[in-house]
Amino acid sequence: MGRITGRAVAVTVSAMTASALAWAAPWAAPSASAQTPQPAFYTYQAPGGAATAGKRVIALTFDDGPGPYTPQVLSVLERYGVPATFFEVGEDVAAYPQYTQMVAATGDPVEDHTWSHPNLTTIPVSAFPYQIDQTQDLIGSLTGRTPACVRPPYDAWNTTVLDQIAQRGLTTMSYSVDPRDWAQPGTQAIVNAVVGAAFPGAVVDMHDGGSPRDETVAALPQIITTLRAEGYTFVPICGSPGPAPQPPSIPSAIYDARDHRIHVYARALTSGDLVEFVDDNVGGRLWNAYDLSFGASGGGPISGSPSAFADPADGLIHVYVRSAGGQLVEYDNGNVGGVPWNAWGLSTGASGGGPVGGSPDAFLDAGDGLIHVYVAAASHDLTEYDNGGVGGVLWNAWDLTLGSGGPTVGSNTP
Repeated sequence: MGRITGRAVAVTVSAMTASALAWAAPWAAPSASAQTPQPAFYTYQAPGGAATAGKRVIALTFDDGPGPYTPQVLSVLERYGVPATFFEVGEDVAAYPQYTQMVAATGDPVEDHTWSHPNLTTIPVSAFPYQIDQTQDLIGSLTGRTPACVRPPYDAWNTTVLDQIAQRGLTTMSYSVDPRDWAQPGTQAIVNAVVGAAFPGAVVDMHDGGSPRDETVAALPQIITTLRAEGYTFVPICGSPGPAPQPPSIPSAIYDARDHRIHVYARALTSGDLVEFVDDNVGGRLWNAYDLSFGASGGGPISGSPSAFADPADGLIHVYVRSAGGQLVEYDNGNVGGVPWNAWGLSTGASGGGPVGGSPDAFLDAGDGLIHVYVAAASHDLTEYDNGGVGGVLWNAWDLTLGSGGPTVGSNTP
């Protein structure tokens, strides 16, 4: 639907018509007119979505971002291995470019929700380049992919809006399930609205921006697990049908003098999880594999190559990786909370860091006793992380290419 903070909610006859059509069964979708383009309501009407027709699939979409809740939504999606599609507002992309890049780093499509979230049926044709083209250009420059779909704010469209979008070679992407999470009706109300209205090919409209979205974030795990239990597969719309191509992954191997074992860390081909191989001869097998980013570790799928070493100071193995969500993550076998391996996000919160764009390289400096991790930020600046505890923050990030330096090119692994 739309925002309720900072922008007035607008409802037009076209929007109400859209909602009525969207809630109809799939076979009641409006037929295309030879003269007037029509919105898409279902997965199989979206660009590249024809193959989903007749399949038990559903698409989760998020409007009005990016914003502070976007990383929380991505964290839940990453935890459950679910793709989604994000319809972003241009002025918020300009304010939070790192979150747009974080979405793109997961392979989720970033689509156009106009520049300033107006009711498109009330603006002159001369304003469409500002609202649509400017947003297209900014998203394309940040993600390397220009959106294929536009979702009009408030689902408000008429013949002029449809024509203007179609003239640009884009699809007007509506939705077919509206849980009204924008009104903050309560977590369980959002869950019930999505699950109760789900059907094969449905496109669900939720929000990661515009207002506090704690309820939406809290509702996602139950929505995902319930729909999966009902046999649904989650699909993205408007963008590429699969995840973004993964960068090459090179294993990192160490010899641990404490257990006299070789430890090899690598990214699993299918799941993308961080996996440890050890020559521990368990079960009569010389080598065994252990999934470190599954279950209680707090981790998730990774991207790129890990960097590992054994730290004589604390007696732990430390592995540094880029998560699939674009964050720098440290794994160690500290057995915190009874879990053998734990994952810690280093580039979120007070560290001063942000999304990273490549694989890290880490080592222990015998001179200062600190761990130093070097990685390319999403901005391509070379960034150093260390556990020096400056300002009371355990990990700090330092941009090494500010001033006389500049963005780095070539391999994203320093």
